[in-house]
Amino acid sequence: MDAALDLAPWTPARDPDTIANLDTLAQRVLWLSTYMIHHANKIRPNPDGMKVGGHQASCASVVSLMTALYFAVLQPHDHVAVKPHAAPVLHAIQYLLGHLPQHMLTTLRDFGGLQAYPSRTKDPAGVTISTGSVGLGAAATIFGALTQRYLRDHFGTKAPSRYIAVVGDAELDEGNVPEALGEASAYGLGNLWWLVDINRQSLDHIAPEGQVTQIARMFEAKGWEVIWLKYGSQQRAFFERPTGHFLRQWIDTCTNAEYQSLLNADGAEIRRAMVEWGPTVGADMAQVLSAVDDTTLKALLMNLGGHDMAEILQAFTVAAKSPDRPVAILAYTIKGWGLPIAGHLENHAAQLTQAHITDLQTRLGIAAGHEWDGYDADAPLAQWMAETQRQRASTPRPHAVVSVPPLQVPETLDISFPERAATQGAFGHILVALSHLPEVAARVITTSPDVAISTNLANWINQRGIYAPMERPNYWAKHGITSLLQWHESAAGQHIELGIAENNFYLALAMFGLAQELHGELLLPIGTVYDPFVARGLDALTYAAYAGAKFLFAGTPSGLSLNREGGAHQSVYTPLIGMGLPGVLYYEPAYAAELECIMCWGLQQLTDRQHGQSVYLRLSTRPITQAVRHSTPSWRRQVLAGGYWLRDYRQEPDYAQRPRVHVFASGVMLEEALQASDLASADGIYANVINVTSADRLFQGYVEASRQGTLSYLDELLPPAERTIPAITLLDGHPLTLAWLGAVLTAPVKPLGVMHFGETGSLAQLYHKHHIDTDAVLTAIVQLLFRTP
Repeated sequence: MDAALDLAPWTPARDPDTIANLDTLAQRVLWLSTYMIHHANKIRPNPDGMKVGGHQASCASVVSLMTALYFAVLQPHDHVAVKPHAAPVLHAIQYLLGHLPQHMLTTLRDFGGLQAYPSRTKDPAGVTISTGSVGLGAAATIFGALTQRYLRDHFGTKAPSRYIAVVGDAELDEGNVPEALGEASAYGLGNLWWLVDINRQSLDHIAPEGQVTQIARMFEAKGWEVIWLKYGSQQRAFFERPTGHFLRQWIDTCTNAEYQSLLNADGAEIRRAMVEWGPTVGADMAQVLSAVDDTTLKALLMNLGGHDMAEILQAFTVAAKSPDRPVAILAYTIKGWGLPIAGHLENHAAQLTQAHITDLQTRLGIAAGHEWDGYDADAPLAQWMAETQRQRASTPRPHAVVSVPPLQVPETLDISFPERAATQGAFGHILVALSHLPEVAARVITTSPDVAISTNLANWINQRGIYAPMERPNYWAKHGITSLLQWHESAAGQHIELGIAENNFYLALAMFGLAQELHGELLLPIGTVYDPFVARGLDALTYAAYAGAKFLFAGTPSGLSLNREGGAHQSVYTPLIGMGLPGVLYYEPAYAAELECIMCWGLQQLTDRQHGQSVYLRLSTRPITQAVRHSTPSWRRQVLAGGYWLRDYRQEPDYAQRPRVHVFASGVMLEEALQASDLASADGIYANVINVTSADRLFQGYVEASRQGTLSYLDELLPPAERTIPAITLLDGHPLTLAWLGAVLTAPVKPLGVMHFGETGSLAQLYHKHHIDTDAVLTAIVQLLFRTP
């Protein structure tokens, strides 16, 4: 991407020829998106007989909006989040634009084919923002715009991109949406459009009265400009008649449910409903409609702004004049527009019958055997499309990765840590050390959902500052008030402070983590979140991983270490999230030196745009004695591979004659594991302690090697001779995280961990209650070796 490129906002033409061409294209897009779903469900062989699915009505409602957007408005570097159920519309448009081969249209929802919902990693073309989970893709545009502004302020990247979301009105019910909207105005983001498809329907019901007004007020309250796209050109013309205002009053006061039902009625029934509207205006309405026949009346009823090309282009023109403020275009549409199921209560997952398809094909003039046709290059419409694209310099490069100079992150920072330390505290020290590496530090961006101080980001913030669209004074310093945190806000700052909204947190990490793919500049995003609340933003975290974003985040404090705050703040199953989420590697280091090694390597992962993965660090505030103080290349390799022997009795001359047991432990539980090993040794038992730094890496390597019939690192870590020895697994989290090791052992395994919510108490009390203290480990050793109950 050319960093110096700075295009003026494109203003669409609104001449009659442009409108006529767009209307023609919209009919072809409607056909292709509808037929694509029909083909996938009723023509293509379906050997397993399972549901294929698709949403013909949801596609139809945005056909006009998306046709105008893609054929007349978008510029080459714009990014669009298309509502999930409208993926076939996007595919049809990409095909007509020449970016998708025809044969791909037959592969919708098929293996290796076009995805059910837009995916930047799995679709072949045209998708820059994945939108598989409703509400998330739309909100991601906000953080994409924030990323773009941040890059401009830090690296001088002059990007012309607009971030645009085509979002369904029911999507706005998702709780993450209002949380995210405020961030747009908080950072003064412009070139950000949301096209809201107001079709007044969700999956199961008609929207309640007043919902659209509430939507508009929500946007306005969050600092957005609202543009209404409600009435079509025919309706507006009718309103100008001497008594035309009666029709407008009827439209504005008609309930959503009745309006939707009348979309399925004939003109005579529509007339009757309008005439019966109100006891004092019926005669007037009858007179108003007297010169309108039934067919025209129904067409008038359906002439909403969201399907009227002239009105749509006018709305886009107005939006382009507000480059410094986010814009919401509230476009009234009909769900199922142009289809026989238009506006019907039950049309969300409904599919047209073959008879419906045949009638639609005839009405739209699609010749038999030419169902998939586009336009020949010499056709006037194809030439118009080519010229319009040329004027907009429209050569999409949605997946281009711009080469940047390789960034070298050292393997170690040579930090000296105290004799007793907590991984959360070490995290803060490591960030400060990174800040002294100019090339690396310049690319680091940190963020947190209002827990920056309590997750040890304060020293980093003091050194690098808070990012803000403009300089803001530090009034504490100005008035001479002592404060440990220097809250300096400016465009040069490198920390993004978010509100208490974990979905925003992960969406921000997602878009920061795609900065190179979308804007050609590498960022190294690092986030912190309370580990119990990793799950609160899990949908957005999954979204980020699925989109291929690369970032590092710390869940801290974790486990029972928030003991005095009660069970709601004591994370239990977060290790399983780390284990189960593709594209994210979970580590739970015990010692500061391990964390230093993992963070340096993790940042290297972020620079590997092809093969690198995101990294989740589960950290603790509990200080433990640092059994490892210095690193070596061999040791670092073992840490990163998933674990190493911390207490190893194998070289003892009587090793084979003594009772033996392995203790696999993660994180802060190494303290209890080592204490139990010492006590067991006093009783003549050799309890080896194996520090599992990443159950995730061990498991992934083991499964992959098993599939390929090769050896994994686990085979090196645990040779065959050691697999016949009983084992204990131990961590401050769900025991299933390590219990899978029993699959590679031929001896009994005792999994110790936390399986229930805790309560307020001392750490010793809670460890004892959940059977993860030293006594519990010793008891498990006795039970394993001597088969006691």
